[in-house]
Amino acid sequence: MKKSSFKEKLLLISFAAVVLLAVLNYSDIYSTLKVLLSSMNALFIGAIFAFILNVPMKKLEDLIEKVPFLRKSKRSLAIFGVLIAFALIVTGVVVIILPTLVSTVSELVSVTNQAIPKLIRTLQDSGFLSSKLGSRLNSYVSQFTDWSKLSSFATAFLAGLATNVTGIFSNVLTLVMAFFFTLSILGSKEHLQSMTGKLLRATFPEKVVRVIAYIGEVIIETYDRFLMSQIVEAVIIGVLVFVSYSLFSIPYAGMAGILSGVLSFVPYIGPLSACIISALFISVHNPWLALWSIVLFQILQLIEGNVIYPRVVGQSVGLPTLFTLAAALIGGNLFGLLGMVFFTPIFAVIYRLVREWTYARLAKKQKLYSDTNQEQN
Repeated sequence: MKKSSFKEKLLLISFAAVVLLAVLNYSDIYSTLKVLLSSMNALFIGAIFAFILNVPMKKLEDLIEKVPFLRKSKRSLAIFGVLIAFALIVTGVVVIILPTLVSTVSELVSVTNQAIPKLIRTLQDSGFLSSKLGSRLNSYVSQFTDWSKLSSFATAFLAGLATNVTGIFSNVLTLVMAFFFTLSILGSKEHLQSMTGKLLRATFPEKVVRVIAYIGEVIIETYDRFLMSQIVEAVIIGVLVFVSYSLFSIPYAGMAGILSGVLSFVPYIGPLSACIISALFISVHNPWLALWSIVLFQILQLIEGNVIYPRVVGQSVGLPTLFTLAAALIGGNLFGLLGMVFFTPIFAVIYRLVREWTYARLAKKQKLYSDTNQEQN
């Protein structure tokens, strides 16, 4: 008993000493951890991509399994298939959106150069603007629409990129390494799962291992359901927007469809952003069509959300609207667009685990209360 008490005190003193050293050397420890974590960027990025691509890869493996002569190579074919699909999506986004962006900016500058001076002149004639303020606004507009200045800015920007060749090369190398980590993780995920299970059983008691394993199952199940449902939703809304805009001769239908599909991964805020961005581009071509595109987009959202999506996807992650919005806002503030996307399933996991724990505790208390009543009676 005394020996056990001495060990506990020794462990407590050692822990207090470690905490004190960590507090006193906080800056050194922080800088060391920062360097260590930055050196592992490729591994983290590769693990995230593997986690994302694992969802469609499993679906593709199930399809390949139905073809007898392809069963032996189903993992390799599935990895190759999801990588090709991912590359095609990225290429499609770049090829369609970037040229549209360049041409729209050019058109916007041209429209601004013609429309704003007329507006300033009208305001001056009606007495809303003084001649001094009007001339100042005209000078600002001319500076904004001066292509020579814009081209000089672009030249300076490219020169800045050239001076950061080392940083660009480092980022490219990180992405290449992340790609190989993704392939390695996807190809040997069962082996990694087995190693993790053995390590947990060797380190923790069986009860703790079961709890950790269950939490892991909930995380994987929630993310699988979330990503698969979001992929299906992205395809549905993207196709709906493209076809509808094309039928009504609304410009930039391809860009609007891709934006709607990509941004649909961000709950609530994403579709709204896609609608506004598309309308801004369309307004350069025709303001009335931009207004009609907003109305049409909302109609499509209602049809997709209330009719098509529930039938095709069903229940997603089971997270109430309030928590979904909170997840998107907190994730966006912390980690930007990726945070907005991935904090929703994180909140869903926490919500499910807390809900199950709460109901288990209530059931236990109810049972204890009923047993006590029976004993008293």
